[in-house]
Amino acid sequence: MSSVGADRRPLTAAETREAFLAFWAEKGCVRYPSASLVPENDPTTLFTVAGMAQFKDMFLGRGSHPFTRATTVQKCIRVNDILNVGRTARHHTFFEMLGNFSFNDYFKTETLHGAWEFLTRRLGLDPDRLSVSVHQLDDESYRIWKDEIGIPAARIFKLGDKDNFWPANAPVEGPEGPGGFCSEIFWDFRTNADPKDNLTSDTGRFVEIWNCVFPQFNVRRPNADGTPNLEQLGRRNVDTGSGFERMCCVLQGVYNNFDIDLFQTIVRRVVDVTGVRYDTAAKDRAQVEKNVLIRRVSDHVRAVTFCVADGAMPGNLGRGYVVRRLIRRATLDIDKLGVEQSRLHEIVSSVVDAMGVAYPEVAKRQEMAQETFKAEEQGFRRTLRRGLDLFQRALERHKGAKVFAGDDAFELVTTHGFPKETIVELLGEQGLEIDEERYQELWDQHTAVSNTKQVEVFTTSALASAKPRLGSTPFVGYEKLTHETEITLIEVDGVETKAAPTGAAVRFALKQTPFYAESGGQVGDVGRVRGGGFEIEVTDTQRDEGLVIHIGRVLSGTAAPGPAIAAVDEPTRRATTRHHSATHLLHSALGHVLGPHIEQQGSKVDPAQLRFDYNHREAPTKDQLGAIERWVNEHVAAKRAVTIAELTIDKARALGAKAQFGEKYGDTVRVVTMGEALSPASVEFCGGCHVGNTGDIASLRILRDEALAAGIRRITAVAGEAAAALSGEEDVIARRCGAVLGLAEPDPRELEALQRVFKAPLKDLPARVQQLVTEVGDLSRRLNTTAAGGGGGLLERVELLQIEAKRLRKLDDARKAQAATGAIDQVLASETMVAGVALLVARIDGADAKALRALIDLVRQKKPSHCAVLGADADGKALLAVSCSPDVIARGAKAGELIGHLAKLVGGGGGGKPDVAQAGGKDAAQLGAALAQAPALVQQALSGRAGGT
Repeated sequence: MSSVGADRRPLTAAETREAFLAFWAEKGCVRYPSASLVPENDPTTLFTVAGMAQFKDMFLGRGSHPFTRATTVQKCIRVNDILNVGRTARHHTFFEMLGNFSFNDYFKTETLHGAWEFLTRRLGLDPDRLSVSVHQLDDESYRIWKDEIGIPAARIFKLGDKDNFWPANAPVEGPEGPGGFCSEIFWDFRTNADPKDNLTSDTGRFVEIWNCVFPQFNVRRPNADGTPNLEQLGRRNVDTGSGFERMCCVLQGVYNNFDIDLFQTIVRRVVDVTGVRYDTAAKDRAQVEKNVLIRRVSDHVRAVTFCVADGAMPGNLGRGYVVRRLIRRATLDIDKLGVEQSRLHEIVSSVVDAMGVAYPEVAKRQEMAQETFKAEEQGFRRTLRRGLDLFQRALERHKGAKVFAGDDAFELVTTHGFPKETIVELLGEQGLEIDEERYQELWDQHTAVSNTKQVEVFTTSALASAKPRLGSTPFVGYEKLTHETEITLIEVDGVETKAAPTGAAVRFALKQTPFYAESGGQVGDVGRVRGGGFEIEVTDTQRDEGLVIHIGRVLSGTAAPGPAIAAVDEPTRRATTRHHSATHLLHSALGHVLGPHIEQQGSKVDPAQLRFDYNHREAPTKDQLGAIERWVNEHVAAKRAVTIAELTIDKARALGAKAQFGEKYGDTVRVVTMGEALSPASVEFCGGCHVGNTGDIASLRILRDEALAAGIRRITAVAGEAAAALSGEEDVIARRCGAVLGLAEPDPRELEALQRVFKAPLKDLPARVQQLVTEVGDLSRRLNTTAAGGGGGLLERVELLQIEAKRLRKLDDARKAQAATGAIDQVLASETMVAGVALLVARIDGADAKALRALIDLVRQKKPSHCAVLGADADGKALLAVSCSPDVIARGAKAGELIGHLAKLVGGGGGGKPDVAQAGGKDAAQLGAALAQAPALVQQALSGRAGGT
């Protein structure tokens, strides 16, 4: 079946994408690139979920784009319907949205006529197979469709708020804010011949392929009588969206999105990797399920490849958790298809083949995506088997139950990476359901999953609304840190105010500002703003496009708009600047030492330290980290000039300037060069604040290098005064450790190795060294032996002491075991019979926990049928050990239960296994009384009446 006629070749996915953009460009729309999947400066959502997201300010009339109409193909991710992916014909996690937008420009007439023209004339779709829906109150759209375009009334359906208002049901249920009528276009797939079937039928025959949204109202709370309360917004905007994959289905004559040419490239690669046939015509259940798994793997690999390309890496929270969840679901699915090795990374190339031309970023970051899949899948497979074992154990605990504990399900999902739907499927085979209420309670506490409600796109405040009036804030902070300026607007709790009292939390704008707004990895400036009788403490500075927003609280007086003096905190800015310039040199040093493949993956620069993320497959060696640090410090010591120039982006790239990952650049860029023009140490695009000479950095010290994600590492370092302070602290720590070890001149350079030996932070090293020396001394005195001597520096002496401590511990354990053997006769001699069970109760003062356990093991060897209760006073603390043989356990006496009762009597608590249990308490004075209770407790247990005494 061809939807475009036998005389016309079906368009490919690439051709469809281009046809859409070209058509709306002809209508005067600016062809605008897709936004990143990671929203820029938008905390309301984890991922970009719609084409309109990047234009939210334009819709609200506060945007700064020099156009009023646009067209895009937007990358999107939504995970709210993730359980349906692969099982239905339409659901995906990653998808593309074809969009055209009007910002108070053209409206319904141009939009509906344009959509119809594109579908029927440009694409050649059969008009008789198209139906439309309108809101039941939207007479204007109905008239345009019927009287101007000529669609028969029988194919125009008037529907209510649920289907044809955006957001759905908003007039009655909320939320308040921008909203409006929708008009949708449906394609008739003719999957059945019922003449009564139409787009209101739930048969899947009619599929929405276009949605025209007209957000012209400000939705208010319903009137008292329950009727909608819709105010005119004052702006008539258009947001149209067409599901790209659905459109391709129509044009290529297939019903399932996974059968279009783009997806088939990926599906075929999954088939090659798994060796499993993909047959959509098959009816048997096994093959149908294999088809689902193949489609889901295809979807998830595509989604994750695009996430990695846009900088969203696997993690344990938020966006990272979504990415990790997708990889783990794909791993489980490919495992079900019979692939037991890590091979998901082999599918990434097919995503690049299918979409790399349209989205060059996935081709550029193909290797990183492959490394991410490889590392994540290998790691998950190592825990997968253990997770299945835990699931089986949890099932055993639920024998006879109908509900599976929410706590167990939550642990399997969050700790062991099991997708919840997999747990649901496995439980369904056992006739169990998850305690959904408890699971959701735990999940809500853990994290919030990507919010896909489009209405949150329009969150607003007084400053945001005033952006068109306030304009961009000129930044004067490169040249000076104090500036006479003017407060132009103050808001408290999002509302504009003319008087903010002392103590009020405020956000405000300045006419010009010396405060740097957070961007490019550099944190926002802090400082003070003083006006007529008031002072504001600025605790952060952020940017909303060109508008700089100052955040803080009123320290004194009543803050009001008007003249003011803004002063950035100079020491804080200076420390931040040193770290920022050091970051540039660190970037170059990584490329110099590790290779030219190094690219920045993110950074954070603040007064305390710098953090730099970069791509590299393996951990740098100690020697490599030393070489990186030396390279930076050599260029710092050389006191190279730092020059800054505004260049065209082409000229900057010709100079080899490095771009920051995820940053957007205009035609003109700011380029920071460190060193001579012919052989610079560093050349980067950067809008941040920098030193005038590399010598101002003073020095750089690398604190640590750690894995952040597969193929992504993070270096944390300090510069300037922070580096000097670290060196001073190391000198003090080294001297303290040396004093404990009797070293006159300890070497601070050995502290890093000591941190690895003790797995402890720098500040804890003296205490850990003292603890080791004390232990060796105590063991030597108790064993009446002489500890081996030591020599060398800090590290050598500590390692020798650890070897000696291990030797003395073994000797001590051997002597205790020997002493326990000597006490076995005392234990056996204590035997009495209780209800036909041989009960042994003995007190062995001076024995420790290991000695008591050794005695228990001897009892079990020499007395196959028994119940033994042993106690000891060990330096004022009570120790207990209980053992029950299998026949005694069968009669009802269990070691774990008995010791739980006994431990309470000596000020302790706990339990243990039925055969062996140990516990302790703080009140050794009650030990005798506790042991005296043992016969009664055993008697009660054997008679089924065990309890407290």
